[in-house]
Amino acid sequence: MMNSFTKGTGETLRAAGALSTVGLAFVLALVIGFWFGSLLDRWLGTKPVLTLVFFFIGLAAGMLNVYRIVSQASQGQPAGTSPAATPPPAGGTPGDRDLSDDGE
Repeated sequence: MMNSFTKGTGETLRAAGALSTVGLAFVLALVIGFWFGSLLDRWLGTKPVLTLVFFFIGLAAGMLNVYRIVSQASQGQPAGTSPAATPPPAGGTPGDRDLSDDGE
């Protein structure tokens, strides 16, 4: 039995894996925001003000997480990486050369 995974199949599986974290990232941001707000409300006695504030902060953070995960998956990059974080090619680029060493 031979696996016939191609490069396209691997990229598809990576994108599916990244997209499967969308729901968890969104719900976790909401829960953490709500929990932290209610904790501060109990400590400061400002119930329900900070719970609502941090709930909406968690909502915004969750939406931002969803946007980042979906945009990275649609560009074919693994989640958690950015284009600037990818290493340069093995040979480097002409701009990577050390110009201070003239070979003299």
